[in-house]
Amino acid sequence: MINPSIAITRVVNSCVLLELDGHAVLTDPWFVERRWLRRGEPLGLELHDLPPLAAVVVTNPATNHWDLRALRGLPAKDTTPLYVPAAGMVRRARAAGFPRAERLSWGETRDIGPGVTVRAVPAGRTLMWPNNAYAFEADGRRVFFGGEIADVALLERHRADVALLPVNGLRPRFGPRLVMGPGQAVAGASALGARVLVPVHDAHGHDPLSRLFRTEGTAADAVRLAPRDLLVRDLPTGERWEAPC
Repeated sequence: MINPSIAITRVVNSCVLLELDGHAVLTDPWFVERRWLRRGEPLGLELHDLPPLAAVVVTNPATNHWDLRALRGLPAKDTTPLYVPAAGMVRRARAAGFPRAERLSWGETRDIGPGVTVRAVPAGRTLMWPNNAYAFEADGRRVFFGGEIADVALLERHRADVALLPVNGLRPRFGPRLVMGPGQAVAGASALGARVLVPVHDAHGHDPLSRLFRTEGTAADAVRLAPRDLLVRDLPTGERWEAPC
């Protein structure tokens, strides 16, 4: 049996369209490539393909998670809530035409529709910047989105039915891992008690910036590593998928 209350369309990288009881949420928007920052996979949806959004949530200020240049063209941006982890991002978003931009600090919760909530939770830091993860609840079903998270221990206090976690283990040539690899994503989904893992932050483009980083795995590795009681859904970009109940 398919439960239509949770639907997921992966756009690119950690940019995902979540549909929670009919309320659409966009995560980590990225629509415009730069010469120095390529996707490494097809763009699943264009900005004009999006339905009306109940909210936009952003985990961190990196360009491939926070494409404010593209978001300037979002219809209804004057009424769409935009949740970010840092005050400076709020100022930039409001200058770009998002009067409802707001910093959502760890532990804070907002209603984004009847019976649908989002809570910001810790996802560690990248250099000096705090990263948000987001815990959604809709009619008793829970979705955890961590677009830029590396530490499995940060998930142990939360519960989710569906987990969206990074899998490519991106790290600088010299330095700590920035996001989970496939093994950590599988362990993180298990720590959340999730029945479904949807990998994000998978592909890595070939561009000048990519020479400074390396990856440690793919969504296919997460499929291979998953225990039998965890469904890993390796979603191609642009494919809408309804999560099982």
